[in-house]
Amino acid sequence: MEEAERSARPGVGTIITALLVGLLVLLILFPATVAASDPPVCWAYLFYPVPCEGWVAPAAGAVTASLVGLVLWRTIGRRR
Repeated sequence: MEEAERSARPGVGTIITALLVGLLVLLILFPATVAASDPPVCWAYLFYPVPCEGWVAPAAGAVTASLVGLVLWRTIGRRR
């Protein structure tokens, strides 16, 4: 009975991994500089163009963290 309860919720490692991957996506998509042109062009820290809208990077990070957490939880839960 305790085994079923343990696999019913994600572990600490799964949560930490998902949050770190989400943070990595947030940092990759976060606009670092803006070129004053029409339309404006935003560049990431690694010098590639990214969307200038402020909601894109946090939304992508949250969606990625959720998907990674769900996949890890399902994968680890099946192995037990």
